[in-house]
Amino acid sequence: MIIDAHTHVYPDKIALKVVESARAHLGETVSFIGDFTVADLKKVMKCSGIDAAITFCVAEKPKIVRSANDFIIDVTDNKTIFGFGTIHPDMEEPLAEVQRLKENGLKGIKFHSLFQLTGAADKKLLPIYEEMEKLDMIAYFHVGRDPGDPSSPSLTTPQSISFVRDRFPHLKIVAAHLGGFLELEDAAQWVHGKDIYIDTCWSPNVQALSPREVTRIIKRHGVDKVLFASDYPSTTNIAAQIAWLQDLLLTPEEQALIFGENALKLLAV
Repeated sequence: MIIDAHTHVYPDKIALKVVESARAHLGETVSFIGDFTVADLKKVMKCSGIDAAITFCVAEKPKIVRSANDFIIDVTDNKTIFGFGTIHPDMEEPLAEVQRLKENGLKGIKFHSLFQLTGAADKKLLPIYEEMEKLDMIAYFHVGRDPGDPSSPSLTTPQSISFVRDRFPHLKIVAAHLGGFLELEDAAQWVHGKDIYIDTCWSPNVQALSPREVTRIIKRHGVDKVLFASDYPSTTNIAAQIAWLQDLLLTPEEQALIFGENALKLLAV
């Protein structure tokens, strides 16, 4: 079984605008293989041999959080599509929204500092993490720099993820992009080896890194806390990414963990 732990979707009526906005921001640095619609995600999954996906619909502004979450609740079946909600710290009654997500079967929330402009260590998020910890929900973070502007400092750094881990020891945490996009040295210090999941997303794809480096990261961190992830649709051929990862010097048992078993354990299904 293969589970893609990191994908993005939006309602059909705005998906094209999201593609245009993302391309304007990212320029030629990132390729797009899809259009952010659920139908296209399912088509790419089928073509790539993916059985299930975790997917996000991130709200950039407080006023659209509830509608974004209504959409993700509607498309979630917790069999092939595991939708994660979105929260903005400046919205009214964010804790009530966290509770609503849980009541509607969502297993986690995506925090995306590139769009929400709030870093993981921001004090406004701490009550949200506390509520999620009580409800046994997963906090999934974009960690590291912006592929469209890599010279700018990150808002969510590997160190800030370590802060959240220490402050909320029972919160389930995923640090995307191998623990820190373009910040792997910091990830080695603050994330790798800790009780934090990481995923294999990279820009434009994981093949941009060396097989030796990726294998070393996986081994150092712990193969039981690594999730296969593509970052659909802002990526390149997903089947090629799967084949590349399958060629790493890992045992069949380790491959099975990365491609599906770890995600199933994290999702508690």
